[in-house]
Amino acid sequence: MKTILKHANVIDGVSKEVISSLNIIIEDEIIIEMTNEPVEITKNDIVIDCSTQYVMPGLIDAHVHLIWNGSAEDEFIMHDQDDSFIALKAYRNALRTLSLGITSVRDVGSIHRTIIELRNTINQGLLLGPTIICCGEALSMTGGHVYHICKEIDGPHEARKATRQLFKDGADFIKVMATGGMTTFGEEPGSSQLTKSELQAVVEEAKKRNRKVAAHTGGLEGILTCLEVKIDTIEHGIYANEVALRQMKEQGTYLIPTLEVYKRLAYDERVPEWVRIKSEKVLDPHRSMMKIAIDLGVKIVTGTDAGSSVTGPDAYFDELLFMEDVGMTPMQVIQASTRVAAECLDLKDRGVIAVGRKADLLILPSNPLDDLSVLSKKKKVLKNGKTVNDCLMDY
Repeated sequence: MKTILKHANVIDGVSKEVISSLNIIIEDEIIIEMTNEPVEITKNDIVIDCSTQYVMPGLIDAHVHLIWNGSAEDEFIMHDQDDSFIALKAYRNALRTLSLGITSVRDVGSIHRTIIELRNTINQGLLLGPTIICCGEALSMTGGHVYHICKEIDGPHEARKATRQLFKDGADFIKVMATGGMTTFGEEPGSSQLTKSELQAVVEEAKKRNRKVAAHTGGLEGILTCLEVKIDTIEHGIYANEVALRQMKEQGTYLIPTLEVYKRLAYDERVPEWVRIKSEKVLDPHRSMMKIAIDLGVKIVTGTDAGSSVTGPDAYFDELLFMEDVGMTPMQVIQASTRVAAECLDLKDRGVIAVGRKADLLILPSNPLDDLSVLSKKKKVLKNGKTVNDCLMDY
C-alpha cells in the first residue's frame, strides 16, 4: 500500500520556488518517487488530492525542554517531582508538539534519563511521537544556570568524566551552560560560568564520538570562549557582536536565537518580577544581534525554548513571525525550520522533501510564503508517512 499526494504545490526545503503539480509517492515511511507524470494507482493506495494545497517538510524545533509544560510555574517546581511522572508529562508535551506539525525536536536539557528513555521508546515504535534528539542532563557549574536539571561540574576533569557518562547513558549531543540566564535567581545572563578549560574538555570528548556540543550563551565573553573551543551551536547568543557573528559565519557555527521566549518572560505578569526585569533588558540587544546575524549570513536555526515559563509548543509559530519581523524572508524562515535545522541536528533522513527521505510532511490549505501564520492553522500532519490523526487511533 502506498500513499500518493497528487498534484501538490511543493516547498521542498531546498528550492527557492514552489514546485507545482508534483505527485509524491510514499511507501513504508519513505518517499519513493516524485514526478509530474501520471502515477499508477491501485485499489489499496491512499490518495490525497493536493491540487489546491501546499506540501512542505515537517517543522523542526531545535531548542525545547519536554520535561516542562510551558506554564508559568512548572519550570520552578518540577525538580521536586518523581522521574516517572516527569517522563509521562514529557510524553504528553511531545504529543502536543507533534500535533502542531513539529515532527522533530532537539531536547536541550532534562532530568536524569527521562527524555533519553522517551526517545528510546518512540524510536522502538512503542509510542507515537516526534523524532527526538536529546542530551539528557545539561552540564553546568555548581549552582550554575538551571542547575536543578543539570549535572554539576567543576574543573576539566569533572567536565570530561561527565561528558563520557552522558554518552554512556545515550546522549545524542552535549549541552553546556556557558553563561548565566533569566530563570535562575541571583545570576545575570551576561555572566560567564563554565571556563575555557571545562568547555574544551567537553568538546574534545564529543569530537571523539563525532558528536556535537550546544552552548547556552548570553554574554559576549562566554560566546567568544565557546567559539574559541569550536562549540557547534550557540543557543540564544544575546550579546554576540559583529566580531563574534563573523567568526560564527566563518566556522559554520549554528545560531539558535529563541527570540520569542524572552519577550514572553519580559511582559507576562505571571512570571516572577526578577525574571521579567532581566528579560526586558535583553530584548533590544537580542533583536540587534539577530539583525546582524541575518545580514552576515550566519546559519540560523529555529528554536523556541518551548516548555520554559509561559512558552508552550505553540510559541513556535510566534517565533517564525518574529524571525520574519527582524529581517528573514519567509523562505529563509521555512528553511531554518526544515533543511537547515535538520543539517544542524544531523537528521540526514529528514528536513527536505526528496526521494529516499522520511515522509515527515505538512499539507497546508494555502501558501505559507504568502503568510507564515498559515503554519499555525489547521493542517494535515504526516509522520513517517502516516497522518498523525490516524496514528493516534492506534494508541
